[in-house]
Amino acid sequence: MKKFFLLCCLSTFGYLIFTNYTNEDRQIFTIEEEQIYEGNLILINNEVKLQQEPTEIEAVPNDFANNVEIQSEMTVHKDLLTPMQEMFEAAEKDEIMHFKLNSGFRTGIVQQQLYEELGSQYALPNGYSEHQSGLSIDIGSTEGMMEYTLEADWLAQHAPEFGFILRYPENKVDVTGIAFEPWHFRYVGKPHSLIMTNEDLVLEEYLAFLKEKSEYDTTIEGKQYQIRYVKQELLKSMESSKSNKFEISGDNLGGIIITEVMN
Repeated sequence: MKKFFLLCCLSTFGYLIFTNYTNEDRQIFTIEEEQIYEGNLILINNEVKLQQEPTEIEAVPNDFANNVEIQSEMTVHKDLLTPMQEMFEAAEKDEIMHFKLNSGFRTGIVQQQLYEELGSQYALPNGYSEHQSGLSIDIGSTEGMMEYTLEADWLAQHAPEFGFILRYPENKVDVTGIAFEPWHFRYVGKPHSLIMTNEDLVLEEYLAFLKEKSEYDTTIEGKQYQIRYVKQELLKSMESSKSNKFEISGDNLGGIIITEVMN
């Protein structure tokens, strides 16, 4: 009887410790509905319009990389500056030296002017260009047409390592609705850029993939990730481990993607 009583006490004590530990080790964060329309994974194309222009836009310093020529003042979303610099520094180590930045963030006014001047074959109307998010950059080469240069080859192979994807690849024209653009790179961040590359998915396909999975676990570069897709009608306070890092992005379609680095 004494043994039974002792076992019950130990079990109760263990349960209380476990409960307190798990409660203290979790954090609650609230997802606001407007977050659906912001973040590195928002979709913008000729059918899905940007809902709000970014506010965190910063200038690209003219001397931020030795192997990049910037012909005029250029701005991008602030999240791009560090990975851009790291990417071009890595290219320099590989002796790829002849990049030029042709375009970054555009306001709606500038985008509409381009559309009216160049027509629908060469530009998208106001609201439907990724450049208005500040998350896209057009990268060229001072050595010639981009698709025939070492710069294009290097970026196609290495850009995903820094969070960038080739947004309009040649084999996905039927999905993106945009002709092959070897110069147009979009920042989605890691691990998404690497997953998309490994699975041969463009952004439209990747978001559909996450929505179908609802929860996706993967290991990239030695880190374990859990990626959750939450539909708009299910938005509520979410829970995460305090020891884990997580990021939130909308998809601009009615959902939220929560990317958590598992401890």
